Amino acid sequence: MKQDIFTGKMFRRLFVPSLCASVGLAFSDMADALVVGWRMGETGLAAIGMTLPLFMVINLFMHGFGIGGSVRYAQLLGAGKREKASDSFLQVLQMALAVSCVLALAVNLFPDRALGLLGVGAADEALYRQTGAYVRLIALGAPVFFLNYILNYYLRADGQQKRASGGFLAGTLVDIGLNVVLVLVLDLGTAGAALATVAGSAAAVAVYLPGLWGGRGSLSLRWARPAWGEALSCLRTGLSSSVQYVYQMIFLLIVTRTLLNCFGQTGVAVFDMVQNASYLILYLYDAAAKALQPLAGTFHGERNREAAARSLRLALGWGLGLGILAAALVSLFPQWVCAAFGLSEAEALAMAPLALRLYCLSSAFAGAGILLEAYLQSVEQERDAFVLTTLRGCAVLLPVTLLLAVAWPQGLWWTFPMTEALSLALFFLWRRLSPASGSAFPPQRVLRRQIRSSTGELGDLSREAEAFCQRWGATPRQRYLVDLTIEEIGVVIISKAFAAQPDGYIQLTLIACEDGGFQLHVRDNAAGFDPFSLVTEKVGEDNAFDMDAIGMLMVKKQAKSFFYRQYQGFNTLVVSI
Repeated sequence: MKQDIFTGKMFRRLFVPSLCASVGLAFSDMADALVVGWRMGETGLAAIGMTLPLFMVINLFMHGFGIGGSVRYAQLLGAGKREKASDSFLQVLQMALAVSCVLALAVNLFPDRALGLLGVGAADEALYRQTGAYVRLIALGAPVFFLNYILNYYLRADGQQKRASGGFLAGTLVDIGLNVVLVLVLDLGTAGAALATVAGSAAAVAVYLPGLWGGRGSLSLRWARPAWGEALSCLRTGLSSSVQYVYQMIFLLIVTRTLLNCFGQTGVAVFDMVQNASYLILYLYDAAAKALQPLAGTFHGERNREAAARSLRLALGWGLGLGILAAALVSLFPQWVCAAFGLSEAEALAMAPLALRLYCLSSAFAGAGILLEAYLQSVEQERDAFVLTTLRGCAVLLPVTLLLAVAWPQGLWWTFPMTEALSLALFFLWRRLSPASGSAFPPQRVLRRQIRSSTGELGDLSREAEAFCQRWGATPRQRYLVDLTIEEIGVVIISKAFAAQPDGYIQLTLIACEDGGFQLHVRDNAAGFDPFSLVTEKVGEDNAFDMDAIGMLMVKKQAKSFFYRQYQGFNTLVVSI
């Protein structure tokens, strides 16, 4: 019989809109550098390049809350804990907004101190003025940026990937359009670029908000009494990946100051171009990671190791395939990239092609690292995710950068391939030599079967489930309830949901929990159908009861909890016994 018809389809449903959103986001993030480069040349590009460390501080908390919170949310929904998942979302959102407001106030109350930390001095008046205008407005927009990314993460975990992608697309169009108007037409310089960036995020948030009020998922906006423990726990999970932005901030401070001292504005302008061109490649991996994270988190909540591992393989295949193709195009036509960013001076054109090609050489290793980090987080292997992130972003990156900055500033571009290749090699060596992280759930406590829409196969499964329950010390009442639940839910799905669909499949996963309880996960490929929605009303002229509805009523009354949602095109049920 055909096995696991669900994982591939679920991944594609997540990946396609994520890919569209990520490509749009790449152009959105590049928009500032593109239009400022066209209008202002090296000074504008250098000003935006000097501001990159501030973005890393924003990203640290923004993605930390977003990644950690959405992973937690997906795991809770996968375990059928809908109310707890909703409450976790509210706690994370409230704390994240508080952090963003503190950040916005700090930069705008002490702008000179902020510019000094970025390495921008008043001696270069033009660079100082343009950088200052950009920094202050970007910091003021921090709460909007936080809302944009955090809501996007949660909407994807909630199964609303089309709305999440639509919001990113709307934000991208607004950002690009306003960049053209404010920078190219009204000549507002870097201030116009910053305003366009903030307005683009605000437009995305406006698209997201109806997804929190329409009742299509488990997300909602309401006041919740602050419980910082939950929010901090999610942040800790997310920091295993977003901590890379701390390392990136240190890296950027070293690189921009070194290039500014050695090559002046030209070196920083070329570096900013490479950073922005990298979005065309890295965001393809990011799209695969965004499809992978909620899917792997859901399967982990179901104790489905095989499906989680397959989702990683799919992400690596699609991500690496598209990423390598994009890197090849950039390497073949670096002069087109330079022209797009307004670099025309001879010194910049002599430096840029090598810088771009060396970055492209590193991109496949970087993409593999990004996808591995996303997977490790989703399956609660935070230690391994943290080690990989630390190697890529600090333990290897910073020593290599410092070594090249001191000994060979002209070869600073080699930092990219040296760091990514060496980091992956050291990570796999560490995995081989170190003990496994965490305590994996024993696979023998999981019974998983996929059956066709056939009552004969359902009967065989019921007998196998009874033997499984006996093996794990189930009480007679538990064995009876497990058998009742499988029979009633299976019969209802087959007789009603698959009435006109003879080629239907049902995947059942029975888990013997370590607390002595049992949990049943059911997924089917029928059109949207919730067995628990059946009501016991009289039907027909003879006033006969609907026996299927009576059976489901018995399951609802006897189960500890039950939960239904339609996730990525399939019906999903969780019943705790």
